Amino acid sequence: MMARAIGGLAALLMLLSACQGPAPAPPGAAPDLAAQAAEALEKGDYQRAADLYGRALEAAPESLPLHYGLGVAASHLGNKDVTILEFKWVLARGATGSPEVEAARRWLMSVGALPRPAVAATRPADEGPGLSHGSVEGRASFAEGSEEPRPLQRMLVILVGQPNSPTKEERYNLRTDENGRFRFPKVVPGPYMLTDRVAGPPKWRMRIEIQPGQEMVLDLTPANSTRARDDFPERG
Repeated sequence: MMARAIGGLAALLMLLSACQGPAPAPPGAAPDLAAQAAEALEKGDYQRAADLYGRALEAAPESLPLHYGLGVAASHLGNKDVTILEFKWVLARGATGSPEVEAARRWLMSVGALPRPAVAATRPADEGPGLSHGSVEGRASFAEGSEEPRPLQRMLVILVGQPNSPTKEERYNLRTDENGRFRFPKVVPGPYMLTDRVAGPPKWRMRIEIQPGQEMVLDLTPANSTRARDDFPERG
């Protein structure tokens, strides 16, 4: 009798186990997958990165870095539909002006998935009398030795306002997108140091002067790098 009861209980437990889905991933699984996905993306293994980002999102569906990473991987794989879906998610939930949001916005506009903003004919309300902000945009590429210049992804680009000038309190920084492109959309006019390093030897260190209303286009290349030009040599 006792043996029959134990056997029945065991069968019931097996049945319940079969009806249940897989056990939830342990808390550490999503961060581990995210780190593996980021590593695969950096190495250019885009299919593996996409697979890992997808698995990580199952455990953390509201993670902006995971959605953005999946979008980047999908764009390299030529999967336009997935890229649009992920980048629109980033655009809807990311912080305005963040590197991820701006990169997603530019990509969506480049493929016609997002309308380009109309150019305002009047001065923005927050600009004071006589002050019209400018912008700076371009593409960063570099080469070591005799190789062809390649786009520098996620590279830091910094504008530092200069002492004793209208820009002395100004500082702007962002990172390039997956194609090496960058854009500072609203910059106080005046002189700046443009560089790519806060500390250590920079690849670029040049003086630029932004005029009111100017839309400056400045590509960063070996030709204007510190190998050929350094406007602030005293900084070491």
